[in-house]
Amino acid sequence: MTDATEKNRAALTKAFAKLEHGDPGAFLPLFDENITWRVMGTSNWSKEVSGLANVEAELMGPLFANFTGPYRNIPELVLADGDHVVVLAKGHADTTTGKVYANDYCFVFRLAEGKIVSVREYLDTKLADEVLG
Repeated sequence: MTDATEKNRAALTKAFAKLEHGDPGAFLPLFDENITWRVMGTSNWSKEVSGLANVEAELMGPLFANFTGPYRNIPELVLADGDHVVVLAKGHADTTTGKVYANDYCFVFRLAEGKIVSVREYLDTKLADEVLG
């Protein structure tokens, strides 16, 4: 493994270790200002958004507005190869409608110079639509 591979793996492992306990704060310093985030599929949540401000406004803001408490995302597997880190994870949050949102994810991160420049997020989009609208 290269130094970049291990640095990228460590950065994402550390961020997910915090998110596992409901603290998303470790991710923000990792996001590049020109990040592109693509939620795969054909659901209401599926889209591609570019730019950190847009990702926060169009993806993160609406997502977190659905939750009454912390959003936890528990990593099950972290694989890294050069600029790419793949994380399999299980999400969990209580929603404002009284439902539990527990989805399975596969995130494919691409990093450049220690910053996340792109994300491909795979999830159960039908579940997201049913629970989050």
